[in-house]
Amino acid sequence: MEIEAVAIEMVKTTKIKAVNKKKDNGRSGLSSTEIEILKWMQQGKTNDEIAVIIGKSKWTAKYYVKSILKKLDATTRAHAVGAAIGKGLLAPPVEDAETDDAFKGKRLSVGLVGGGRGGRAMIELFKENPMLDVAWAVDKNLRAPGIALAEKYSIPVAETINAFIKKKVDVVINLTGSAEIAEELRRVVPTDTELMGGVAAKIMWQMFEERRKRVEERERVLKEHETLYHLGLVIESIDSLKDAGYAMVDYATKLTNMPAGSLALFDEKKEDMMLVASKGFSPKFNKSDRWDIRKGGLTSQILNHNGPLFIEDIRESKQPNPLLMKEGVRSLLAAPITVDGRIVGILYVNDFKRRTPRAEDVSLFSLLTVYAGLTLDRVKSIEETRLLSITDGLTSLHNQRYMMEQLQHELDRATRHGHSVSVMLFDIDHFKQYNDTYGHLDGNKVLKFVARILKKCSRGTDTVCRFGGEEFCIVMPHVKAAGAAIFGKRLIKEVAKYSMPNRKVTMSGGLATFPEDGKTHTALLKKADSRLYKAKNGGRNNICCGDAE
Repeated sequence: MEIEAVAIEMVKTTKIKAVNKKKDNGRSGLSSTEIEILKWMQQGKTNDEIAVIIGKSKWTAKYYVKSILKKLDATTRAHAVGAAIGKGLLAPPVEDAETDDAFKGKRLSVGLVGGGRGGRAMIELFKENPMLDVAWAVDKNLRAPGIALAEKYSIPVAETINAFIKKKVDVVINLTGSAEIAEELRRVVPTDTELMGGVAAKIMWQMFEERRKRVEERERVLKEHETLYHLGLVIESIDSLKDAGYAMVDYATKLTNMPAGSLALFDEKKEDMMLVASKGFSPKFNKSDRWDIRKGGLTSQILNHNGPLFIEDIRESKQPNPLLMKEGVRSLLAAPITVDGRIVGILYVNDFKRRTPRAEDVSLFSLLTVYAGLTLDRVKSIEETRLLSITDGLTSLHNQRYMMEQLQHELDRATRHGHSVSVMLFDIDHFKQYNDTYGHLDGNKVLKFVARILKKCSRGTDTVCRFGGEEFCIVMPHVKAAGAAIFGKRLIKEVAKYSMPNRKVTMSGGLATFPEDGKTHTALLKKADSRLYKAKNGGRNNICCGDAE
C-alpha cells in the first residue's frame, strides 16, 4: 500500500510539472518555431545558420531572435537560453564526458583590453557564444568602436584596467599590440587568470576576420540576388522606354556602387545614339541627347568590344570623350545591349574618381545588360503597337481618336490655368474630283503632301492629325484666335505654293478658339466645321476665322 501511495504521488507530481511547464510556455508567448530556434541558439548557431535551417532570409531569422529576447526579457542570446532553461522550455546542455571537470557547465568570463576594431570584433564574436561572457572592456579612448558596442550591450567599460582588478575573470585578452601594456598586464593581472596577447590574440583576430569576410560575402551575394529579383518584378510592369531606361540605370549604379550612369538607344534609321535616361550628371549632360557614332570614338569602342568595356581613367585614353571630361568623369564601365545579335543600345555606369572594379561587379553588370535587352525589346514592341493604334497609316499623323483625347486634355488644362486653345479644321479643295480624275494613288500622294506641310509648319506642342478622308485638324494650346488666324492663313499659302504633277493643290479651313467659341471639344469642333464650310462657300483656298467673315 505504501508503494502504491508513492506511485500515485509521483504521477500527481509529474502531471503538476507538465501543467506548470505548459503554463510557463504560455506565459512566455513563444511559438513552436521560436522554441526550435532557441534550441539552435543553445547549440551556438549563428543567425545566418538558423536562416538556412528554417529556409528563410537572415533578416527573418534576426527578427525571430529579437522576438525571443523580448518575450524572455533577455538582453543577450546566452541570457535568453538561460531563461528558457529556467522556465523548462529547454533542457540543460548535456556535458561532454571528456571535458575537464573544472570547466563542466561553467561560462568563461572574459576581459578585453583594447576597444578598437579588434575589440569590437571580439565582442560581436563572443556575444554569439552562450558559454562566453564579456565581463568588461578597457580602452583609453572611450569613443572607440569596441567601447561603444560594449556600452550598447551593457558591458562595463573604463579607461584603465585598474577599475576591474577586483572583478575576477577567467581570461584577459590584450588586443592593443603594445609591449608596454602587455608588461603592465603581467604585473596587475592575477596569476590564476589566463592572459592572452601577442600571437594568440592575433590568431583569434585573423580567425574572426576570415569569418567576417565570409559572412559579408554571403550577405553581398544575397543582396545582389534580391536586387536582381526585385528588378525582375519591377520591369514586368514597365511599358515605356523612358521608365525602363531609368530603372536600368538606377539598378546598374546600385549594383556596381557607381554614382552615375546612363542608357542610350541605337536608332536604326538614323544610325546614331539617343539618350534615354541618366543619373548623377549635370543638366547640361542631358541636353546632348543625340550623337553620331564616330569611328574610333568611345561609342564605337564600346559597340565593337566583346563584353563590358572598363576604362580606369578616361583622361588616359587616346581620344578622351569631351562631354564626360566636362562632367569630371574618370572611370567608366559600359556594355552594348543586344537582342538576337541586334544592337539595341548601350548601358553605362561612371565614377568621378579612378577605380578598379571587382570581377563580380563586371559579371553582374554583364548580366544586367541581358535584362536590359529583353526589357527594352519588349517595351519597344509595346510602344510600337501603341503608336500604331493612334497613328494614321497613310500620312503618319495622329488619328482622330488620339486628337480627341489630346483636345480634351488641353481643354482641361486651359480651364484650370485660364489660357486659350485654338482648333483648326482643314479640307483639301475638290479632292473627290481629283480622285475621280487621276485615281486614288495620286490622291494618296496629295494627302501625304499636305500632311508633311502641316507637320513641318506646326510647333512641337501642337497636335496635328488626319481627321478623316481629306480633312485635317490642328490643336494649338496657348494660342489665341488672332495668332491662330495668322498661322492658318500662312498654312493655306504654303500648301498653295507647291504644285503636284497634275494640278495645283489648295485647301480651306475653319478656326474655333476656347473659351469664346465653345467650352467643350464638341462645341469647338462643331464651330470650326461650320466655319470650314463657310470658307468653302466663300470661294475656297482660304480660312474662316469668325462668324462675321
